[in-house]
Amino acid sequence: MKVKLVVILVSIALAVGVLLVSTASEASHPHYKLHEFAQIYMSEPGKLDNRFMTLYGKVKEGSIYKKGITADFVIVDEGHEMKVHFTGKTLLPDTFKDGADAAVDGHYDPQSGRFIAQSVLAKCASKYEGVGNSTQMKHPDSIRKY
Repeated sequence: MKVKLVVILVSIALAVGVLLVSTASEASHPHYKLHEFAQIYMSEPGKLDNRFMTLYGKVKEGSIYKKGITADFVIVDEGHEMKVHFTGKTLLPDTFKDGADAAVDGHYDPQSGRFIAQSVLAKCASKYEGVGNSTQMKHPDSIRKY
């Protein structure tokens, strides 16, 4: 009976350990703003090639080209630009549009000179800003209806 209990406890401990290690490695990938990525890439060429990371920037106006479930677009940040190819493995968010803040998960492909994104998160800043200088909600009775 004691041997069975020890075997079960060791099995559970190993399973938890494997789970922790696998999720920690996925969550520990680097996150860079595009200008930070550019600085690292210029100082240490090849260091970030084909490494899974998250890259942040704004979607350049007029750069979105969708073809089926894939998309090509450009992100910009502090004077730097990066072509992005979205693989379509996940859905593009509704907030993905010109000027949106975007976070792309994937890797930089030095052969094509573009970022290959498996997922895209986007936040349209204007959607979350308050009207005018006030961020307080108006009472429904004070809103004019036409």
